[in-house]
Amino acid sequence: MKAGGELIHRLLRAREERAFAQGIFLGAPSGPRFVVQISINIPGLPKRMECDAAAMGFVRGVFLREFGEGCSARVLLSNFAGVAEILLFASHGAMLAKKAALRVEDGNEWGRVFDIDVIAESGPISRSDIGGVARKCLLCDDEAKICARAGRHPITALREEAARLLGLARPIR
Repeated sequence: MKAGGELIHRLLRAREERAFAQGIFLGAPSGPRFVVQISINIPGLPKRMECDAAAMGFVRGVFLREFGEGCSARVLLSNFAGVAEILLFASHGAMLAKKAALRVEDGNEWGRVFDIDVIAESGPISRSDIGGVARKCLLCDDEAKICARAGRHPITALREEAARLLGLARPIR
């Protein structure tokens, strides 16, 4: 297998690990539940940057305050796909959690580099499910997915902007 193929294989395997952890939480018996996954959208490789775990903890706190509900369990995953926190909630509040996630992602400059996904027992809740708009590119006002597919911006410029935004997502000491 060529080097590029091996990297893609490792990235896919790391994403499967995240899905597996989500499935364990969602498969637990008793009562309503949903999962929130907070991850960092770092373009290119590697998927880790300095201070990403500290920024992740800060964003988790902001999300929990915005949502107003505590999680039942959480796990921090660090693998080839980067760092992610998976939070379990034992309630019917998945739609409210997605609204809180969008307020965090869209209401803070640094929110553009974070993905806060909400996965209910019936499946993921999308931005459009709650009337949200598509995410914007880190460097321009176009949709992020369109820019990424077209390769409109150099990876180095995207990574520099991601690093800058990560630096903003930390409590001031």
